[in-house]
Amino acid sequence: MYEHPYLAHQVTEYEQERIQQAAERRRFIAEHADQIVPRSAGPIRRAGQRMLRAVTGARIVTADAPAPADRRSTAGCEPAAAR
Repeated sequence: MYEHPYLAHQVTEYEQERIQQAAERRRFIAEHADQIVPRSAGPIRRAGQRMLRAVTGARIVTADAPAPADRRSTAGCEPAAAR
């Protein structure tokens, strides 16, 4: 009721422009997908991955590194007999 129509029109135009830019960006990425190269992990991502592994106890396997060995076999301990 108290809103001026000019402001609503400007906001609508801005939102439509942003939607068109996003659609154009997605189209460009889809057309040039073969040129996209993933970035290597930087220091912040590596630190985040280390913290996540510490919390969850999971290991991240990359294509370069071999799969982690079974934890029981790397400990060098024999299982204890049941009592």
